[in-house]
Amino acid sequence: MKFIKIVTCLLVFLVIVNLKDREVIASDLEITLKEAINIGYQRAKEWNVNATLTTANSVDETMGGSRGDTGKRFNWFTTFVVPGTEDYVIVGISKKKITFFRPSKQTQGPTIPFDDIRLDSFEALQLAKDKYGLKQGKDWATGYHFTLDSIEGEPILTVVGNDRDNRFTRISFNTKTGDIVSAIHKLPFGGGLLSKHIGNEVLSNKGMAIMGVVAGNKQLVIWGDKKPTQFSTTKQPFIELSHNNGKTWIELQFNGYVAHAWFDMKDRLYVATEKEIWAGITSKSRGTKILSLEYPIEKIDFSANNQIAVTSKGKVYYTINQGETWEQTVVPKPFNVLQISNNGDLVMLSDEGSILQYTKNQWKLITIPHCNDEPMDMKVINNRLFVTTQGGIWTRNLRQKGKGNWRNVQVDEVLVRFIKKGEKLFGSTHRDEAIYSINTRDEQKSKKVFDTRDLIVWDVDIMKDTLWIATIPDYSWEDMPIK
Repeated sequence: MKFIKIVTCLLVFLVIVNLKDREVIASDLEITLKEAINIGYQRAKEWNVNATLTTANSVDETMGGSRGDTGKRFNWFTTFVVPGTEDYVIVGISKKKITFFRPSKQTQGPTIPFDDIRLDSFEALQLAKDKYGLKQGKDWATGYHFTLDSIEGEPILTVVGNDRDNRFTRISFNTKTGDIVSAIHKLPFGGGLLSKHIGNEVLSNKGMAIMGVVAGNKQLVIWGDKKPTQFSTTKQPFIELSHNNGKTWIELQFNGYVAHAWFDMKDRLYVATEKEIWAGITSKSRGTKILSLEYPIEKIDFSANNQIAVTSKGKVYYTINQGETWEQTVVPKPFNVLQISNNGDLVMLSDEGSILQYTKNQWKLITIPHCNDEPMDMKVINNRLFVTTQGGIWTRNLRQKGKGNWRNVQVDEVLVRFIKKGEKLFGSTHRDEAIYSINTRDEQKSKKVFDTRDLIVWDVDIMKDTLWIATIPDYSWEDMPIK
């Protein structure tokens, strides 16, 4: 039965990111937990007269209705077994009708007598609202959800939603007694901005999701979410600027979520949002919009001399004059990475691991020295290409041809991800356990600059002799008081 529970839980917790709020309008086609079980029972008894309930749960959908606010949902799964056998059946219900019926065989788990289900989903929900202020789920699903399982021989109905601080929350009831037996929510730990200076580490912005950090000549910028949840880092977006290497910060007034930010060689700040790019942002000015697209920006890159390339819905938009004019092209195959050089050449790493360079209006294949060495990541610094593989880091000048143009950069560990900051290049090991600084001017050995320990590192940059590390929180289940 464990397999069934895993499958149905996955269906329940289908993540729908950034779903817009909708008006709650109840529908006559929505049903409660007990109503769903009754419908499922009728069909299961036709299949086998001895069929007995073992699990039930609501299933996420986007049909409208109350989103579970009435204790009802459109879609449910119910599972029944035949005691003493390996026979079981899953019955799916949508809008009061059976839409799924699948018998099979599997080792059985505990059953739930129907008479033990004295507490229905709408009653459990009201108690969860009254005692814990439970709110509808967002980001991880649409509204409230309900699951019924037998745990240690007791029928347990769990109502899933968000707490008052929008944290993922589960309130569980014994349906026989009506008692609350468990109340847990997922709380963040970690997250924030870490500065490392001559062995001294300072963590600020604790609990925040710092999605990016970038250093200019004299300025430092961070951006992210002040109140992240496990499923969203766009709740309270912010971007802050420092003129004194992080001693004090000024929050910039910018509408919407910041996806990327960078400085040009003159220390002008650029910011990319969902569909736009702005230039010359200061504490007193939002700057000038240099690009506005119909569809969201998917990937973005900018060279040391501020050539810019973005992708949106299969097209590449790029500029070699600071955004005064933009050119377009189409990538020949699906890709993971897009880069632009100081000379305006586009370079892409495809999903299948091939590297292509776009110059003089055509894409050409670039081969690395060891044909069996599959690229894991790729970046372009100035006009030099860097590729990390299991066999090490390979680099070459994009404007020079021939296999003799490739050089190997020494590194103690395999780097799986690059982080590019202007003319600086960093690399992270498997699971981001260590961060290396990679020399981009010659083939000197790369230097480890940080052991990440249990931090989730999202971005990194260095200003003078201070290493700045952007981290995001992790989440764990924590008990709430039983009320």
